[in-house]
Formats: sequence, structure tokens, C-alpha cells
Amino acid sequence: MREAQGRIVGAMEQLRSLHAERSVILVSHSDVIKAALLYHLGMPIDAYGRLEIEPASISTLVVGEWGSKILRLNEVVAA
Repeated sequence: MREAQGRIVGAMEQLRSLHAERSVILVSHSDVIKAALLYHLGMPIDAYGRLEIEPASISTLVVGEWGSKILRLNEVVAA
């Protein structure tokens, strides 16, 4: 899981540098989303089981040179 976390965080950083000042949407499986969120929350990967990510849910982050902030977590939009 640490390797997956390293890959997703690296990809997020690359996209952030390529698309500065823009919003980027990433779609992935819940395991990868959990790994990214744990990193941005400053939590250890061992806390993996403490997050629940619903299918088709939305988590929103703001990431910059200063760090990151989670605006929404596991938001499910009603149909």
C-alpha cells in the first residue's frame, strides 16, 4: 500500500505542477483514494481501515506549495 501511496501522491504532484491554478479531477478505486487522503491528512498508512470511501463519492482537496487542505470527504450526491 505504501508503494501505491507513493505513486498516487507523485501523480498528484505532477498534475499540480502541470496545471497550476486549475482544478483537476482524478478518478480511482477506493484503496488508492484512501492512500492519497491519508497522506494529505498526515495520517500513517496503517490508519487505512479508519476511512470509508463509498462508490462514486467525491472527496475534494486543495493542494499547494503550502501544503494541503481537505474540503470534502466521501460526499455522496443524491440522484
